[in-house]
Amino acid sequence: MRKKVLIVEDEQLIAHLMEVYLNSMGNQVVGSVSSGEEAIMIAGKENPDCILMDIRIDGEKDGIETALEINKQKNIPIIFVSGNSDEKTTERASKTNILGFLVKPVNKENLYQLLSKLN
Repeated sequence: MRKKVLIVEDEQLIAHLMEVYLNSMGNQVVGSVSSGEEAIMIAGKENPDCILMDIRIDGEKDGIETALEINKQKNIPIIFVSGNSDEKTTERASKTNILGFLVKPVNKENLYQLLSKLN
C-alpha cells in the first residue's frame, strides 16, 4: 500500500535522497521541510501516514520536540533519521510515537523494512 510520508530534514541532499528512496518504493512524499514549525503545519494539513524526522533541524524546536508536538494533535508514527544515536537522544525519542530510529547514512532496505510495519 502506498504511504504518504513527510520528510523533515535540514540537509537538502539527504532530504532529496530520502525522497528518491521513498518514490522508488511507490510512496508519496507529501512535503519536505527543514524546520519543526513547517513540519507541524504540514502534518496537520496533509495527515501523513509516517514522518521521517531528523533530530537536528532548523527552527526553535528540534526533531524530538517537534514529534512530541505533532503527537499531541495526531497519532502519526515517526521514523527518526539522525547521526545522533547516543543513549540520551534515543531515550528522548522513545517518548514519541516512534516507529524506528535510522542512523545516517540511511540504508534503503532498513527504511523499507520500517515502512512495511505500517498498516
